[in-house]
Amino acid sequence: MGDHGEAPGVAQGSAWEDMILVGRITRPHGLRGEVLLQSETDFPELRFAEGATLHARRGSEVVTVEIDRSRSHAGRPLVGFRGYDTIEAVEALGRSELRIPEAALAPLPEGEYYWYQYVGAPVRTEAGDEVGQVIRVEPTGGSGMLVVQRGAEEVQVPLTPAMCPVLRPDLIVVRPPEGLLDLNTPGPKRRAHRHRDHLSRHGAGRPAGRRPGAGGGQRPD
Repeated sequence: MGDHGEAPGVAQGSAWEDMILVGRITRPHGLRGEVLLQSETDFPELRFAEGATLHARRGSEVVTVEIDRSRSHAGRPLVGFRGYDTIEAVEALGRSELRIPEAALAPLPEGEYYWYQYVGAPVRTEAGDEVGQVIRVEPTGGSGMLVVQRGAEEVQVPLTPAMCPVLRPDLIVVRPPEGLLDLNTPGPKRRAHRHRDHLSRHGAGRPAGRRPGAGGGQRPD
């Protein structure tokens, strides 16, 4: 056990990079070691519940932390980690991302997928024209947005059944209105975070209330 009482650190490098982002520490709160979080998950009540374990960075070290107290503050999660009982202890975590192993994600019904599974998928139109490759999926407060690398440009495609009649990790077929694919993303390109803990609000490629067909479904954890 470390000097703050956390479980042994996990392997660094690829293990950290392959984990799923569920939140970020934004700042300490009070003097008892509590921290305010920015949620990056559709399941905050699960990911930030008492007894939940998360992985964080403490300097160059990846550590496992356990939540031993949790509540909401101004609409955001406010948590304390077991063994981190002072402001000095949590300051060592800085503004670390909080992640979970991919194996901790809930299994999905056949034909439904998490958002991060679309990263790397080839994208083409219904006519068979190649569009590019998905480099990230961005939350929009609704269904999400596919960001597709098309040559030197990035194209945004709404992640909806109307726009994406076929939606699978191995292939995404889009039905864009005229001119959409000629729009590129303004401003500097952002570094992709390929793993997010999000679930969608609908199943893409199938009408609401129907079982997923060839189009597939989508879930952002």
